[in-house]
Amino acid sequence: MAVTINGTTGIAGVDGSASTPAVQGTDTNTGVFFGTDTVTIATGGTAAVTVDSGQRTKFPTTIGVGNATPSTSGSGISFPASQSASTDANTLDDYEEGTWTPTFFGSSSAGTTTYNSRAGNYTKVGRLVTVNASMAISSATGTGAVVIGGFPFTSASGTQGRCVPMVNNVNWSGGSYLIIFMYESNTLCEVFYSGDDIAWANQTMTNESMDWVFSMTYVAA
Repeated sequence: MAVTINGTTGIAGVDGSASTPAVQGTDTNTGVFFGTDTVTIATGGTAAVTVDSGQRTKFPTTIGVGNATPSTSGSGISFPASQSASTDANTLDDYEEGTWTPTFFGSSSAGTTTYNSRAGNYTKVGRLVTVNASMAISSATGTGAVVIGGFPFTSASGTQGRCVPMVNNVNWSGGSYLIIFMYESNTLCEVFYSGDDIAWANQTMTNESMDWVFSMTYVAA
């Protein structure tokens, strides 16, 4: 097939392929090739990025933003390990999954808490954090209000997180339900009780065997 190079049509008459791009450097299987209304960049004989006439871009595996190294497994977007925050309200600038270790102690005296088991995981999308946690406690010698700590991200100023936990064998200080409440600019929560026509108040520490399970979504700083 003839190849024409001039100031009007550029390179014409050759499409190429991933293994033999139409435009190459010294690496003969890396370059650019063409299809019907598509332009594709090939690396090492494999199509890497394709742009079509609808201005749609296709990536066959993963992409990295903010100089993040793309994942070598699956398909998706890799973000930097440390968030590169954007001031644009419409820009997704972070995604992260991980684990965290919840802690249980008293506000007046932390005391010593013995755990049969405890676990936590989280998903962070932008500034929105969803945490899951479970604690099987055999004893807790702290005093004062119940405090749960260890959350993976500090909550944003002017925001709070809250949830209703599932509990087992907890000696309630009062009320008919418990609330885990995270204050602004914090990685700690206090536990409150409330109920019908009851003002909320702190759940106090009791030294006993008990279980706590909860899920909470809050806004990170």
